[in-house]
Amino acid sequence: MIKLLKCEYMKTRRRYVFVTALVITAAMLAWIYPRNRSADLLRLGWMANLYELPLINSIFMPLLSIIISSRLCDIEHKGAMLKQLAVTEKRGHIYDAKLLYGLAIMMFCVVLSWGMTIAFGYIAGFDGGVPIRLYLLYLLLTAAPTIAVYIFQHTLSLCFKNQAVTFFSGAIGTFFGTFSMFLPQLPWLRGSLIWGYYGALSFVGLFDWTKDDRYKLAHFDVIGVDWKYFVALIFICAALYIIGREIFKRKEL
Repeated sequence: MIKLLKCEYMKTRRRYVFVTALVITAAMLAWIYPRNRSADLLRLGWMANLYELPLINSIFMPLLSIIISSRLCDIEHKGAMLKQLAVTEKRGHIYDAKLLYGLAIMMFCVVLSWGMTIAFGYIAGFDGGVPIRLYLLYLLLTAAPTIAVYIFQHTLSLCFKNQAVTFFSGAIGTFFGTFSMFLPQLPWLRGSLIWGYYGALSFVGLFDWTKDDRYKLAHFDVIGVDWKYFVALIFICAALYIIGREIFKRKEL
């Protein structure tokens, strides 16, 4: 496995996959932070982040998954390299190595964006100290759906030579997952889509916000995590991995 992971690095180091991941992560952060905040929003800043970021993640993390998985797998489809690899290595090992390499990049970006979120909070002057326990919980509940989405995209990218299939499937899933976050009255919709789990696992709510007063009287409260969704997501990740690996092992190269 170590040898295959080293091969992944050697094959992709001149394709700037890691740089691409950093650029997308930077774009996500730039989307959120360069803006003027009122005194009321600075007062609520730490909790406001936890309320707003799941929606941003539901857009950018699937996009990052699509691009990284596609770039890592596209190189194997060129020149029938998968056939050559399958001669010397078991298909299951190939699937695992590419998955681990891609997930390592994804998790680095998740942790980086998390750390920069805290850093920007201090730079912006949010009131009080960072609620570290809530932010660690947020990190866990961001990483879990990202892993599920990446496993799905990884399987598509390996099994289809035409990467347009990967992009189209991921884009449709991202659209419906993000759309489900605007329908809190339909929690089953979020739970039926892996892209919707960013919303299903969000745990901060906004209360008393009005169009006239905006954040003057508003407050954010922890509404709790629906842990049945987290448990379901763990089983979904396992199922996606087992099914995806088996499909790839049986696929005609």
